[in-house]
Amino acid sequence: MKVVELMNKNVVTCHPSEKLNIILNKLELFKIAGMPVVDKGKLVGIISQSDILKGLKSGAIGDISVADVMTADVITVSPTESAVLVAKIMIEKHVNRIPIMDNEKLVGIVTRGDIIKAVAECG
Repeated sequence: MKVVELMNKNVVTCHPSEKLNIILNKLELFKIAGMPVVDKGKLVGIISQSDILKGLKSGAIGDISVADVMTADVITVSPTESAVLVAKIMIEKHVNRIPIMDNEKLVGIVTRGDIIKAVAECG
């Protein structure tokens, strides 16, 4: 199975300058645990709940921006990548979501939950 078959194509993103209180609202509104960070159409990072929690140690939630706590070194894969390989990457790199890039364009995101759901539906 290719990752394109199970990725979410409606990707919620944020900007590096957004404050963490806004990001928490987005996470709750869209029922997600993290999102890619995009600036001028380019993927520049990824932010997760754990990044936000770490950031809260250094200041008030309304004062800290996404750029202060995001992970800038983002692991990405292409839509044609095998879902099994993506699952292995998630385990090895200890990540819960991987943006899907096609010719440097963000086209989707896959989470551990997406992979678990796909496995459950197969068997």
